[in-house]
Amino acid sequence: MKRTMKNVLTAMCCTGVLALGYASLVQAQAPAVAEEETEAGGFAGEDATQSPTILAGGAGQEDAGGPGSQQQADSWDVIRIWGPVLGVEDGIIRIDNQSGISFPGEIVLNISDGYSRVLDAENGYPVMLNAIQEGEFIYAYIGPAMTMSLPPMTTAEMVICQAPDDFRVPDYVQVKSMQEKADGNWSLTTTDGTVYHVPADCQILPYLTRNLVTLSDVTESSTCLIWTDEEGGVRKIVLFAQD
Repeated sequence: MKRTMKNVLTAMCCTGVLALGYASLVQAQAPAVAEEETEAGGFAGEDATQSPTILAGGAGQEDAGGPGSQQQADSWDVIRIWGPVLGVEDGIIRIDNQSGISFPGEIVLNISDGYSRVLDAENGYPVMLNAIQEGEFIYAYIGPAMTMSLPPMTTAEMVICQAPDDFRVPDYVQVKSMQEKADGNWSLTTTDGTVYHVPADCQILPYLTRNLVTLSDVTESSTCLIWTDEEGGVRKIVLFAQD
């Protein structure tokens, strides 16, 4: 009886050691298995039935680096494209994208009420969609996602149009910091790292309001249009109200 009990205990101990070793092996292999499943389009919280999107850099969502990639999107999900207008319809602008950024060729820009702004390049005033002519060269700021359709479609956050020939169109930016210098001038840094030198007497206007604004009202996360001269100095800013 004692020998039988000893054999049973020995078998239980061996089984426990084997079970522990197997559990450790499974735990060690789990990350590799999960990685393989993720690469195969499986799990990791991804819905296999979800429609794929193209980043504005022209690649899939896994692409990193380059214009319009996820790396850029982490700072601000907006890039600029440009080209001649192929046509204007109700709520839509079709553009021949010649920027070298995003999808080349025709892109359909949805113009959404309450989200999209279509502005004059010279003064920053709103422009009616039907005032844009076929063949006109425009600049559009779009998000990183597009449909997989041909032509691809996206929603424009900003469209700058009606720019005269050889006119320096304004930049649409989001502010990272705005710092006043000892001489009274300012240094504006955008979320993409661009630095603008703003003179103390720079003209600054609010967008579509009569409110008085000053350069000190430009703060982190502000969005604005910036007009520059040939030397790169800022000559005018239009400040948009923050939501």
